[in-house]
Amino acid sequence: MSSVPLKNERHVRRLPEPRCEPFYAAIQWTPLRYLQMIIGFILLFPIRMLLVIVIMLPAVPICKFVCMTLAVDENGVSWHKPWQRRLVASMREFVGRTTLWCMGFMRPVIKGRQASFKEAPFLMIGPHSSIFDTYAVGPHTTACIMTLKSNFNYPLIGSIMRAQETVVVDEKQKDGSVADVLQTRLDSQETETPILVFPEGAIHSGRGFIEFQQGTFKYGVPVQPVVIYMSKDPGWTIWSFHHSLLSATVHTLSCLYTPLELHFLPVYNPSESEKANASLYSKNVREYMANYMGLPTSEHSRTDMHLMDTAMKLRLPYWAANVEYGILRDELSLNSQCLKELLKKFASMKHQHDGYLTEEDFSTCLKWPVAEDVNKLFSLCDTQKRGKISFREYAIAYADLLRPYMEDRVFVERSFKFLCQALDQDGDD
Repeated sequence: MSSVPLKNERHVRRLPEPRCEPFYAAIQWTPLRYLQMIIGFILLFPIRMLLVIVIMLPAVPICKFVCMTLAVDENGVSWHKPWQRRLVASMREFVGRTTLWCMGFMRPVIKGRQASFKEAPFLMIGPHSSIFDTYAVGPHTTACIMTLKSNFNYPLIGSIMRAQETVVVDEKQKDGSVADVLQTRLDSQETETPILVFPEGAIHSGRGFIEFQQGTFKYGVPVQPVVIYMSKDPGWTIWSFHHSLLSATVHTLSCLYTPLELHFLPVYNPSESEKANASLYSKNVREYMANYMGLPTSEHSRTDMHLMDTAMKLRLPYWAANVEYGILRDELSLNSQCLKELLKKFASMKHQHDGYLTEEDFSTCLKWPVAEDVNKLFSLCDTQKRGKISFREYAIAYADLLRPYMEDRVFVERSFKFLCQALDQDGDD
């Protein structure tokens, strides 16, 4: 194959590296910690699991009774009567707080007060760093959660969720169904229950705030931020790539005590510019919460988690797909589907799956005989000058070098085809 000359005007942008790795949380194991875990697993874990089940079982018939007596309007939406709301609220407060105590969250600290539905229809919870966040917040608020309809099929939990004015989203319907459900709730004169929202949409290490999803901010209504201070031990309560749901549960229930604080911040009233721009509104609320906690922010999102999951399936280390998706989307117009396809190509070019491409990998895959061209292209892609290319650098190089060439080629081909058709029509005339 002949060499391909590189135009002098071609260059690759040097975007800043991700400031953090929000989906990594390692537990620092020591001999003393191993001993504590073994003792806690033998003495505390079985007792706590038994107590949680025993406490939750009586709540099931109460919730089933409430569900049987719910009023349903012409749109098929269930609304709670005042006595049903009081009954469920009392049950949730008792069962929720007792269950939290049994799980080791013995002395939660609550600061501030929850706003009413009229003051703030949405409670924005963050950072979303634990599988226990919903259990931690629920008993201390009158708010309801938003969940998929299929979750109602789970035994025990399904009936409890159904009775608590849960906002139900049918995953089988179109994307607009979520907006319709929320708009119905906002327009209703019957409800007095705010909605709990985890705007990050993904569990992470809690070392900062990742990108907020814009869905609930599009309505332009006031929101109340609620920040969570949980275990100061990174990874102890987290369900992530390093810790399964089972391990996070075992770790937490085997621990003698897990600190918990909830801070209800003042209601955030959006400006006119924020009401018109959901992206601006979500970023400002995130900055407000991050500044309060003294934590950084990053443009990672749940898409980064999907990419990391794909990377592991391709036998790459999960951190190879730590691209900070929000920046690549906004700066380079790369969507999630494009990045997944690029990740598959990146993985196929590797000889050793260590998360980086070497110049040798580059040369072997390109099959260019002229070493100078390979070195020149490799140097352009290696923006961090490490002598190897990460997937993030590979994606940036694709956006800045290859995609413009491909778009120009498609434009030329379409223009040529159009001109040929025009000439044929002139000849027929």
